[in-house]
Amino acid sequence: MGFLDQMKGFAGRVGDTVEKGAKSVSENSKKMAEKSRLKKEISQLETEVNSAYASIGKVFFERLVVNPEPECQNAVDAIASKNARIEQLNRILATLEDKISCPNCGAGINKTQRFCDKCGAKVEFIEEVKADVVEEVKVEETVEVVDEKPVETVTATAETKVCSECGQTADINQMFCEHCGKKF
Repeated sequence: MGFLDQMKGFAGRVGDTVEKGAKSVSENSKKMAEKSRLKKEISQLETEVNSAYASIGKVFFERLVVNPEPECQNAVDAIASKNARIEQLNRILATLEDKISCPNCGAGINKTQRFCDKCGAKVEFIEEVKADVVEEVKVEETVEVVDEKPVETVTATAETKVCSECGQTADINQMFCEHCGKKF
């Protein structure tokens, strides 16, 4: 056997080894992708199962609140106590953020909004804001108080949109204009 034949044999073996290695890498990549897909699907299904458990638990809890079973009384009392504290903390937080609750849906809205940006309900000004407006009028007698805000020319950005009714900007996630109540 000559030198060239030996080189051809060696090159063939190297080629076979490279081909086997490439197939192995390809198969491993496919396995990894499939494992990742399966893990993601399992995680999603587990989340959905836990959500269903929570729904069942909430229904069961609501029944227990009316007629608590003795072995569940402590848990029912703890949940009721924690929910009351959550409501109290949310009210404090809303005050710090200068927000009030929508009388229709309970969403946190700015004190100066005339319409809820979540449900579109008309929101009456609270007394503090009304008092501020009255004080402004007393200071400057020539000011005419008008219910409508002046319309400014505005343009939307990636995070905002413009109301076609009143021309005011709104957050991209708002469902209703907080100035005029028009649905987006």
